[in-house]
Amino acid sequence: MRKMELIFERVTKKFSDTVAIKDVSFDVCASCIVVIGGNAAGKSTLLKLIATVLKPDEGKIVINGIDAVKQPGLIRKDLSYVPEEPALVETLTARENLALFSRIKKAECDHGLPQMLQLEIDGRKLVRKLSKGTRRKLSLCMALLGEPKILVLDEPTNGLDEEAKRIFWKKLAELKEKGVALVIATHDVEEVRMLADVVISLDKGQVVDIQHVNSAASHI
Repeated sequence: MRKMELIFERVTKKFSDTVAIKDVSFDVCASCIVVIGGNAAGKSTLLKLIATVLKPDEGKIVINGIDAVKQPGLIRKDLSYVPEEPALVETLTARENLALFSRIKKAECDHGLPQMLQLEIDGRKLVRKLSKGTRRKLSLCMALLGEPKILVLDEPTNGLDEEAKRIFWKKLAELKEKGVALVIATHDVEEVRMLADVVISLDKGQVVDIQHVNSAASHI
């Protein structure tokens, strides 16, 4: 399994007068990092900073020895990010979205992945008409194009039924075993207890606890 070294040094991110992340520092190295917290804890902002979607107002972020603020392009080469709200082209079908992102990433589409996630691809139905769960499955398929080394997922099972959740977590466990480092934000740590190596707890934009977990024993 590949471990990811993630360092935050006094990182702060503001939106107007709202402080989403305040003076956050930690240094962890793990195959699966889970970020937990309630609403407005700062989970999504933290993941966007890791994924280089956002830049911090203050502080330094280092991922596997690379300064993610100064060299975001080097991070993006190996990283895929799935936001809480799937980033899809609404006017295309699911099949067309997969084909488009395959071309953008210059990667072959794994046609077995939609089937594994129980994603039914209707060649005529536009994405804007798909259910929330189906859109979530599609975004996951797209994130796995090109076999990323780091997969960052924000509340990835929102909108999925229990069977789809089980299949999805099983797929992530397989990816972890194959060397994909995972960063997952969730409000329900029990869902990911079998995967977690490190659990970072946030509250009001600050780290309140870091637990190093023996994931094989599935204790959090």
